[in-house]
Amino acid sequence: MRHRSPAATLLALSVLGLIAPPSRAADEPTVPKTPLAGPSTPSTAAAAVMPDEALTKSIVQLRTTSLGTEPTAVAYMDLIAAGRATAPQVNDFAAYLAKRGMPKVALGFQEYAVKLQPADATLWLNLGTIRRTAGSAGGAISAFKKTIELDPGNAWAHYNLGAVYDAEKNYDSAIEEYRRALVLDPDLADPRKNPQVVNNDNLLAVKLEIYRNQAGSLGLPLLQMQKPAAKPAGKPAAKPAPEPTPEKP
Repeated sequence: MRHRSPAATLLALSVLGLIAPPSRAADEPTVPKTPLAGPSTPSTAAAAVMPDEALTKSIVQLRTTSLGTEPTAVAYMDLIAAGRATAPQVNDFAAYLAKRGMPKVALGFQEYAVKLQPADATLWLNLGTIRRTAGSAGGAISAFKKTIELDPGNAWAHYNLGAVYDAEKNYDSAIEEYRRALVLDPDLADPRKNPQVVNNDNLLAVKLEIYRNQAGSLGLPLLQMQKPAAKPAGKPAAKPAPEPTPEKP
């Protein structure tokens, strides 16, 4: 199959205008509007992190599927194959593949994204999610722990780590991670933000534990019987002086 050159790829990106409009599906990858920086001089530029042989083979195979006819997907594959894609671009393409039902293929791309930008917590968080979806619980745990190492306040990392522990029947560790997640972001217990909570039985125990810690050792509200003291009334207004009675002649 005929492959595009990097110059042809950039031309395709500019002509097609591959920018997501407001009505575009959320799971479709988009190409940033800003053009890629030109190559630096060899004396000052660091060597590009090229995709390894396995990832290169995955790209070749993907070109033979229906993705090979999608302009956006082709543009991504051209950039990645040439070693010119940014870590966020590779991350978005991996997420697109995972949502298309190809988590094992997506895994190689997400691992490449982490190599490009190893200090980014979001890349590690997504790597853990894809590893879990691909069936690697141990790999997911490692990735979520790395996310927490880079960003200790990442509530999603704690929640996702708890979910993996939960699936592995390590309930004590799961509940502890759920607790940390809800302390960091109580909205994670809201199904509108986190639909997973609908099927999470252990989350109720965590919410009750947090409530008990906040309400006191009894875990039940205590009612006050005395009414608040009334505010002291102000001084009564002085009565007006009586009018003088006229004397009789």
